[in-house]
Amino acid sequence: MPSHPSTRRRGAPPLTENLPDPSCADADPEVAAALAAELRQRQGSLAMTAAGQRPLPVPPEHAALERLADGRAKALFDATFAHVLPATEVPAHQLALLALLAPHDTVLCLDHPFGGHGVRSALAAVPGRPYDVVPYGLRTSDGQVDMAEVARLARAHLPAVIVVGGAVHPRIPDLAHFRQLADEVGALLMVDMTCFAGPVAAGLRPSPVSRAHVVTADLHETLDGAGGGVLLTDDRHLATRLASIAAAHRRGGLPGQLLAAQAVALRGATSAAFRDRQERALRGARILAGRLLADDVAETGARVVTGSTETPLVLIDLAHSVPAAGRAGERLRSLGIRPHTTGEHGLCLGTTALAGRGFDDASFRAVADVIARALPPEPHVVTLDELGARVAALTNRHPIAVSAEASRATQAP
Repeated sequence: MPSHPSTRRRGAPPLTENLPDPSCADADPEVAAALAAELRQRQGSLAMTAAGQRPLPVPPEHAALERLADGRAKALFDATFAHVLPATEVPAHQLALLALLAPHDTVLCLDHPFGGHGVRSALAAVPGRPYDVVPYGLRTSDGQVDMAEVARLARAHLPAVIVVGGAVHPRIPDLAHFRQLADEVGALLMVDMTCFAGPVAAGLRPSPVSRAHVVTADLHETLDGAGGGVLLTDDRHLATRLASIAAAHRRGGLPGQLLAAQAVALRGATSAAFRDRQERALRGARILAGRLLADDVAETGARVVTGSTETPLVLIDLAHSVPAAGRAGERLRSLGIRPHTTGEHGLCLGTTALAGRGFDDASFRAVADVIARALPPEPHVVTLDELGARVAALTNRHPIAVSAEASRATQAP
């Protein structure tokens, strides 16, 4: 008879093995102490909350972890207030918009192909809360944000919130100009620094917090394995609104282990190794952009959006290219490269994860050449086989580091 779906698989660890690991005491004593207190509280009580029940007030042990993670985020990103979101089901930028907007408010943000898709998706996911989204685009001449057009739209529509940045935009916004415009039209300025949160954490880019009313970031693949996100502000009133909306959208209580992972990752972002990784990611993105600007790629119709990059990603516009973005993405995935398709014609290639695997400039040049040679309309099958072999060689040269426990789990029967 087949087992019930909830039956623990053979070889899976018992539930007690999922409790906080005290072995982090030497690496991070503050987190270890908070985890030990949480473990004592859990072992000394019987949890009988029902599945799907709304979260209870934050217990003292979790509150200690939350304060620790928030404090480290404040120091790392130079903010007066921070709220860490451990593996939240609701993205940081969506929570911020929910906190800042009232029904029928207008939002001014980047157009869909260049970073605005996150804002549009976030607002479309809110039932019964209609918002007006006004997109601004990039200049066709150089691919930069057209600030004259942004100013015209802001004065015409009087948005409640102006959003800059995004998860897939390759440039650092002109925050001084945007803030001046926001103040002129009475809008709040929100910066989604997802695409450059790593360099900011490493001290390679200035923090945008002092220029913005609210800053958000999705930290997946930015910090070491922690995921989640962060909300930042220097405004006490806005901080209260952000914390309130985050608590209202919390799922399944406040997971102490995830908060602990965030706290440890935020501490790790102050290390020289983290800074080196971010430097290599930035160099890798510039190497990739440079290769994709070469004549053989230009002949395919592919265009590097903004002409280069200031963040650890490159955005390619394939609107006038054969193959189109979807087909180009499929071809790269068949070679073992996993890009992100954005909009109908965009292909986003990030370098942070590869830097985490130890990629140096030579390896970035190699993968950049593979991508460039895969973009022509009909590459020869022998060429594709050769490119696939080059990708396989790179994966073997740069294995993913895994813990001993994770390694054992992958080998369990």
